Amino acid sequence: MARQNGPLAVCVINLKGGVGKSTISALLSRYALLTRQKDILAVDLDPQANLSQALMGHNYNAFLTNRRPSIVEIFNGYKPPSSGRSSPSSLSSTDGIETVWQIGTNSLQVIPSRFDFSDNLTNTLRPDPRVLAKFLAEHYSHKDLIIIDCSPTESIFTHAAYHASGLVLVPVKPEYFATIGFPLLQQSLSLFTDRNRGHQISVAGVVVNNAFYHGGNNGGPEKTRALSEIKVEAAKNKWPIFKNEIPFSRGFPKLMRGDYSYSGNADRFSRFAKEFFDSIGL
Repeated sequence: MARQNGPLAVCVINLKGGVGKSTISALLSRYALLTRQKDILAVDLDPQANLSQALMGHNYNAFLTNRRPSIVEIFNGYKPPSSGRSSPSSLSSTDGIETVWQIGTNSLQVIPSRFDFSDNLTNTLRPDPRVLAKFLAEHYSHKDLIIIDCSPTESIFTHAAYHASGLVLVPVKPEYFATIGFPLLQQSLSLFTDRNRGHQISVAGVVVNNAFYHGGNNGGPEKTRALSEIKVEAAKNKWPIFKNEIPFSRGFPKLMRGDYSYSGNADRFSRFAKEFFDSIGL
């Protein structure tokens, strides 16, 4: 059964790269389906397509080979001529959507990205950042949760994610320059809300994606300093910080591949996932 007020739409973003956005987006999507029994749509707004590859696995290569519709076609608004059709055609509600898992009436679906996504938008005269929001509102209001994996730069991708979201999740790693993206993100969000007065979007919280092993010196003084800076910057923006950190673990790459033979500390991701979903009411 769909949520009464429509899906919770969350964009996972930090205007600094390498903080684990795609990993967090993928694992939250799986957790929500498998543990919360929710109907999930993941959206890959990053031209690197890491979320798509993580969720689709080997099927991603088949998706590319068969030239199935993606986020590119959704932004363009049509399907181009293909081997079976010599003229453009309109998109249906199922075009650009790949089903990863189906459990009863719930599923985990993804709108995959392609490496030419950025080039397609760059070559467009005036790309509309509202295209994704319109598509989701028209076809996917029955979902419980929409998770949008964002690119780490201020661009039309960022604005498209904002238009399609009501909540923001900010991953950060406790390392040198940890908070370099915080002022940029705050400025970006403020500018967006100033220009879109009727749009309510808020930061659900900051999650510390721990870059260090637990045990030993646990990151040493650099981690301690970085965490202090994270707390100060988050407080300035009135962004809450989730109590549960995501630990460093060699198990995460395995989980991203769908290999559950050894998860190590990665099994502690569920602690953050529970806290996060409890906090947003899913």
